[in-house]
Amino acid sequence: MRTVHGQKILITSGHKRIGRALALHLGRQGAVIAVHYRHDPEAAAEVVMELASFGAHALAVQAELTDPQSVRAMLQFCGQSLGGLDAVVAAAANYVPTDLDRPDAAHFDSVWANNARAPVDLILAAEPWLTRSGDGRAVIIGDLAGITPFFGYSAHSMAKAALHNGVLALAAELAPAIAVNAVLPGAVLKPKAQTAAQWQQLQEHVPQGSLALADPDLPVRALADAVQFLITCERYISGVLLPVDGGRLTRW
Repeated sequence: MRTVHGQKILITSGHKRIGRALALHLGRQGAVIAVHYRHDPEAAAEVVMELASFGAHALAVQAELTDPQSVRAMLQFCGQSLGGLDAVVAAAANYVPTDLDRPDAAHFDSVWANNARAPVDLILAAEPWLTRSGDGRAVIIGDLAGITPFFGYSAHSMAKAALHNGVLALAAELAPAIAVNAVLPGAVLKPKAQTAAQWQQLQEHVPQGSLALADPDLPVRALADAVQFLITCERYISGVLLPVDGGRLTRW
């Protein structure tokens, strides 16, 4: 199993929430990190500075992930600036509700573009760089909603189900040069709109939720460990959809 130290890794939405946590975790292990952002260069710069504070090399890069030209420019910049790319972690997504009382084609198209098409397009565009690395890895952050739909989030759930199928298709078609896997987080970070009481109530329904309540950082560490494993394990492991949910799927 290879080490993450020295690996050149692009993390989309690496400036906030899950992406930020992954950037900091992998940077602490010695990875070279490209922190992608769309609209918030200040937040991306803060992550780069934090990475630099413990000796990690990092840079920030902007792109609109639903725009293929912007994605290609981002990858070109990362590849040239870092001297290649060994792994791409597709952590960017949006999470918006769907009002089925008023179906809106534009809404479904937007959710699909951000949550299903963009991550797949990103990996396809990165394929030459990852192949050139000699041991390319792609890790896509999926969603439990792609397995069991979230009430009120039908478009999101449909898009994530399609994304999971995309992971399997990419794993088959980009083999053997690139291993493609997905991590499906459960309740690892409290949503901003959720109260502390609501978060506790949710964790009480998760088999391992008591661990998360005792140590709020544990779920994020578990997610980061899973991503790191998929970046460093033997490339024979591919096409995996790995839930990191404290056993939530067993008690939905």
